[in-house]
Amino acid sequence: MSKGLKMFLGILALILLAGAGVMGFLFFRWNSDKKDAEKANKEYKARMADYPEGEKPDTESISHWEQQVIEDGAEEKTEEATEAATEAATEEPKPAVQLSGNAAAFQDKISDKAINIYSWNTEVGDRLNYFYDKYPELKSKVNFINLGLGGTSDDYKIALQNAIDLGGDSYPSIICLDNDVAHYFLQSDWCMNISDLGITSDMTKNCYSYTLDFATVNGQLKALSWQACPGSFIYRNDIAEQVFGTSDPTAIQSELSNWDSFMNAADKLLAAGYKIVSGPDDIKYAFLDQRTSPWVQDGKLVVDPSVVEYLEISKRLYDGGYTNRTSMWNSDWNANFSSDVFGYFGCTWFVYWCIPQESKFFGNCSICQGPVSYHWGGSYLAVMKDCPNPGLAALVLYTLCCDTETMERLSEETLDFVNNQQAISNLIAAGKGGNEVLAGFNPLTIWDSAAKGLSLKNATEYDSTINGYMDTASMAYNSGELPSVDAAIDSIKTDVSSTYPYIDTE
Repeated sequence: MSKGLKMFLGILALILLAGAGVMGFLFFRWNSDKKDAEKANKEYKARMADYPEGEKPDTESISHWEQQVIEDGAEEKTEEATEAATEAATEEPKPAVQLSGNAAAFQDKISDKAINIYSWNTEVGDRLNYFYDKYPELKSKVNFINLGLGGTSDDYKIALQNAIDLGGDSYPSIICLDNDVAHYFLQSDWCMNISDLGITSDMTKNCYSYTLDFATVNGQLKALSWQACPGSFIYRNDIAEQVFGTSDPTAIQSELSNWDSFMNAADKLLAAGYKIVSGPDDIKYAFLDQRTSPWVQDGKLVVDPSVVEYLEISKRLYDGGYTNRTSMWNSDWNANFSSDVFGYFGCTWFVYWCIPQESKFFGNCSICQGPVSYHWGGSYLAVMKDCPNPGLAALVLYTLCCDTETMERLSEETLDFVNNQQAISNLIAAGKGGNEVLAGFNPLTIWDSAAKGLSLKNATEYDSTINGYMDTASMAYNSGELPSVDAAIDSIKTDVSSTYPYIDTE
């Protein structure tokens, strides 16, 4: 080893020894200071216990370590106060509203941010007044936007999509969806799971189960409705008395209890100079809800036996002269409210808002269930995934779609058949529900029973479109353009393949 290297290693060893000495000294001082501090802290606490409450010791009489304990405690309290103040400053402002009952579950979830509710007409805006009445403090936080478009139109769907994509202050926190297009949105990732909003199954227990079935996608409830729309058969009392000897709903129901009975009644009516319904497509909603399979299952078109039965009975009504061969909603169909037609298949809103006041039905009709339970229409409210105030959105849905007190009042004042079994039961018990359209007859019991007998677990996003193809095929079959039921089914398959080439129609 060279002399220079030996000298370098010697110097390095001295440096390391010196460093170790310094570290040892510092550790000794730190350990000594720590013990002194702990001792002082114990002594200080003991001495403090001798002072009367509220008095402070003379700082000159305490040791350095005791003074440090005091200063450290003050600093710790200052840091805690600063943290608390910072947390309070950054906490989301809360609106001044006090919730009670089930609604109290949303109390701590509501922020001060505003939300927007989008719809195609004013109906939801009118219903929101019940929310505003109950929570006036929140009125300025819930904005209603009426797009003024057809609820089942592509324009409405596009407008909602554009608003969702745009985001910002115009973002639609809640959207209103017509029954016919609801699944277009519910099947997407846009809509939140209702349970994620804090709305529990206990809160929705009074909803008619078919509305929950309809709005459930892959096991997740994605929307709620404030209304139920069970169907019924609406008939003229004067014709019933003439042909069947009574207009009592129970007796007329026995005449129409199934489709065989319905056709027998059609024979009796025809013999007396009357048509059982206006057009052969009047019966379609009653048949659609009897499907035991969805239109599309596992990527394949399914033509349910009830569709075949609809095509067959509609053809019998057309060929047998049991109808006036009108199409639903055309001018002749509307005119038959004052013609020779015995009845119409119609739901809750149909009775109140579709029967012309000057017609022979108004004030001269009653309802019965008819051959089957079915529904027609309905509107649903869904909350979008980027809603800035989910707690407030949840409170809106809960109030309009679950709160019995609010919904009972809503039904009594608007004639909406609300989606709340307890509210409807309360109205029936109070003798409320009769109206001038039905000559004072109360339809609530019949509609309540019909709604309870429904299941809509087979709903899909394709329903509205394929139902339209079924209508087209049925009309062509009735008129003779298509020669058979098989040809009508082939027509449906062709239309489906053209619109949805990825669906197997074979």
